Amino acid sequence: MKRGGDQLQETQSHCASGTLCENGHMTKLKTRGQNLDEKAGGLVQRLSALSLLLSAFSLLASAMPAQALDPQALTPTDFRAPDFPVPASSPAESAPLGAVPSGAARPGAQTTSPEAAGENLEPSLWINSPPLTMGQLRGQVVLIDFWEYSCINCIRTFAKNKEWYARYHKYGFELVGVHDFEFDIASYFPNVRAAVKRFGLNYPIYVDSTFQLWQAYHNDSWPSLFLIDAKGIVRFHKSGEGSDDALEYAIQRLLLEAHPGLRFPADYTIAAEPSAFASPCGIPTNEMYVGDWSGRGILANRAGYHDGKTIRYVLPANINDGQAAVSGPWETDKNGMIYRGKKDNGPGGPHKLVMRYHARELYAVINVSHGHPSALYIQQDGKDLTAANKGVDVKFDSQGHSYIEIREPRMYYLVQNPAFGAHSVTLTPTKPGLTVNSFTFGNDCQTHFPHL
Repeated sequence: MKRGGDQLQETQSHCASGTLCENGHMTKLKTRGQNLDEKAGGLVQRLSALSLLLSAFSLLASAMPAQALDPQALTPTDFRAPDFPVPASSPAESAPLGAVPSGAARPGAQTTSPEAAGENLEPSLWINSPPLTMGQLRGQVVLIDFWEYSCINCIRTFAKNKEWYARYHKYGFELVGVHDFEFDIASYFPNVRAAVKRFGLNYPIYVDSTFQLWQAYHNDSWPSLFLIDAKGIVRFHKSGEGSDDALEYAIQRLLLEAHPGLRFPADYTIAAEPSAFASPCGIPTNEMYVGDWSGRGILANRAGYHDGKTIRYVLPANINDGQAAVSGPWETDKNGMIYRGKKDNGPGGPHKLVMRYHARELYAVINVSHGHPSALYIQQDGKDLTAANKGVDVKFDSQGHSYIEIREPRMYYLVQNPAFGAHSVTLTPTKPGLTVNSFTFGNDCQTHFPHL
């Protein structure tokens, strides 16, 4: 999942005589001799960089069977690992984690300063561990995993993370999850801590409340993994899901490099990983941002978005795949659409959200006002869900209507279809304050993971 709103800003410069414009900056013209010298120097630098890449892939190739080596799976890197920031103050229990520097947070992420949050402060920004430093981790192979608790792309990687930690921690391997929030719900420390418990993450977690570590690594996506050798040098980077076989080979290789003579158990075999994004898996609908998310919102209503205002919406005649529309009173927010109707809306009620998608599985990030539980009724293709196609969070009321009890701000499992296909889903809220943030999807090759 890439950060939204990160767009390359191009500037234009009016260049005076004797200068030329390069990427919007004014640069003095060079003499021919300077150009020749710089070209030679540049050639040496390029050859050095090429040598680094070849050496890195040779290192991996020496430990990998040929069929497991994908040159595009891991990106070789060579820079010293940034240290974990030391917070000036601790986050509040009942408020977001702190003001985010301009440009650091995703658009729509709302935070307040710890000073404005009141008392009842948390002792640290770490979970499952006292504060760590790269100096303390010197001599260990370290995997930094940037993640977010409502991100399905991250959730599908947790099982492999826990497997690696169980396998290699005793050999000098450390895994540190670095949590950077996407929606504002994930900026609250208690929510992150609850998610760590729910997913059973037993390795150290650093809550990067102000995106300092995110920026230090020049990161731009979730999940995003950086593998660091025992000398504190970042050797490989992997963005997104997949290629776990290549990354595990790299972990083994760096451990062997740090501890010559180390032998792994015979059953630590690494099978070549089939791609979960191959054409036979199916190509699902793109992630859908329901709110006014930096111009990426997918609302199909003719009235459109009105930030901070409640509008009484009317469903349009047509809703395309990858779009959603609402009826009744809803408030626009950058994080999602907030239902502002009465409490007597129920199954089949007039106020609803309708979306269309194609995929195997459907997930949604949903929140409730002030933590008050709220029933959200769900139908697919005009019918209640059944045991054959319901997501793990779906229940049935006494009349057999399918619904989800929204109790906490997180990603919910809505639909698990037996096969890939195109569908329409209707969500009917029952209490005001319910917020629908986004919809994400899974294809035919992304179903075998713990649905926690």
